[in-house]
Amino acid sequence: MKQDLTWGWAFGCVAALAIQAALMVLVAPWFAGWVHRLAGRLVGEPRFPAGGRWQEIWHQFRRPSLYGRQDGLNGVFCALALVLAVLACGLVPVFTLTMPSFPAPGMLLVCTILVAVGVLLDLPQAVQEASAAQQGCAAIVADALLLPVLTPVLLLTGAHDLVAFLGRLHVLSPITEGAPYVLAGVALFLATALARRDEQTASATLSGPDRAMWLLAADCMQMCWVTLAADVAWAGSLAMPGESGAENWLTQCVEGLGLWMFKLLVASFMLAVLRMALLPAGRRARVRLGAIFLLGVLAWQVTSSHVAAPPAEPENHNVEDENTQGYSTEPAPEGEPS
Repeated sequence: MKQDLTWGWAFGCVAALAIQAALMVLVAPWFAGWVHRLAGRLVGEPRFPAGGRWQEIWHQFRRPSLYGRQDGLNGVFCALALVLAVLACGLVPVFTLTMPSFPAPGMLLVCTILVAVGVLLDLPQAVQEASAAQQGCAAIVADALLLPVLTPVLLLTGAHDLVAFLGRLHVLSPITEGAPYVLAGVALFLATALARRDEQTASATLSGPDRAMWLLAADCMQMCWVTLAADVAWAGSLAMPGESGAENWLTQCVEGLGLWMFKLLVASFMLAVLRMALLPAGRRARVRLGAIFLLGVLAWQVTSSHVAAPPAEPENHNVEDENTQGYSTEPAPEGEPS
């Protein structure tokens, strides 16, 4: 990771970012559909196949949009949410990091973009009337509070960018030195697991391309949270460019891609189990924010306790020197008593 950024590595980093962003956008609806189907299997309900999510999105893109009196800005909200969600997909590492000299965002920027996506997804419901507007405003407040609640987790990154932070975690074992960061990853995972939106209610007024963009943005946001949490909990699966040749880096990328799929499989089972808990939206938001904050504080405290203390000042040996002045090892001169 100390190699200078050359044109070859710069091109490789740009290509890797483009591949990772496209991969996350393509896999996000499949992952959402698989979690939905797996949750149905656990409760004994029939659900559509995992690929049915992409079919629904594609079907909505081909339908015309129907607007009411309060739906004039829904298209703008959904389009902005999709743009920010795709941008977040390009900022979250999937199977490889970039070179240290390559521009990289910080954890705060990535989390801010994801929170902004969540707020934009709540706006179509918040501009409605009666109870729908109340539920939408409550969802906006819960999403807006997520960023200050994640402050203990953000303190773990310090002033480093995301690539430098994950590169520092790459050599840590998740069982010993990296255990606090596993707690931080669990806190980020809960941001997704307990932020489940009632799609039928939140997007009830949307139709056509607006609804398709809403569904795709929600899936991409969930994929970003899950991948970011997995990276923080275990960064050892990410490839490290610059440490060796390009062939070794490509091999590590393939291995990292397989480990990413394994992480998604584990996360899907955890999400399916957590969705079996039937909680009202208000209580679910309180449990979500409280669990994230407590885990973040615990991770921050454990990490702070492991910070190396400043080196102690050398002890004062004046007393020892005074006590040993009369015990010289040099032979006494002739004629003088030793």
